[in-house]
Amino acid sequence: MTSVRSRVFAALLAAVPTAGLLAVASPAQAATLDITVKSVSISKSVFVLGSKAGCQQFTITAVTSAPIPTAGYEIAGVGADIEAASGKTVNGGQFAQVGSTATYKGTFKMCGKDTAGRYTVNVYGAQMKAGSEPELTNVVSKKIYLKRPSKLTLNAAPEPVVKGKKLTAKGVLKVDGKVLGGAKVKVYFKPAGATTFTYKGTATTNGKGVYSKKFTATKSGVWQVVYAGSAARNAATAVDGVKVK
Repeated sequence: MTSVRSRVFAALLAAVPTAGLLAVASPAQAATLDITVKSVSISKSVFVLGSKAGCQQFTITAVTSAPIPTAGYEIAGVGADIEAASGKTVNGGQFAQVGSTATYKGTFKMCGKDTAGRYTVNVYGAQMKAGSEPELTNVVSKKIYLKRPSKLTLNAAPEPVVKGKKLTAKGVLKVDGKVLGGAKVKVYFKPAGATTFTYKGTATTNGKGVYSKKFTATKSGVWQVVYAGSAARNAATAVDGVKVK
């Protein structure tokens, strides 16, 4: 039976015979090569891009236990499949061998138009003769993330505030230029002269991206609010100093 991977290899060869792409539908096929992928490094694993931003390049470097022989093979080398969180392969290609060594490098792009979230980079070696099933190494997987930029504001008021009175920490959270409702932000306080922030509470943004939480003023210092972000949204922080009299 012809595997999914073999069919994809054959289709790639027919469509772009000079591209040498290794993009495949699934990295699940068992390893059949004695050569292994020993290590994989990625030059950048988090990309913060607005939906209308351009592209950023990154390099994947793989080191195998030995150079993969190319003589007599239609496709031979190391490549990667890049999968979206859905499991769909959205990008991929073959790496260039560094001289005659067991090191291989490939350059790829993440773009603002791409769907934000977690991606899985599956790196493996392959050999395939025309009309034959591919022989594969093990697969080494790495995670990369495309996140939308976040912006958080904070106004701790009134300022100055009388000791023992209430002050309100209030601000707006936007992601990719749009307000984000239903998001949790954590509020911290660092008294004057202290070196660390202390957690004070959590607030949730409303439909307009606004959060608000009241506290009792005890000392002068700096208030801080933190949005932790997610796989698809970048973290954000804002601070505001308040004097207590």
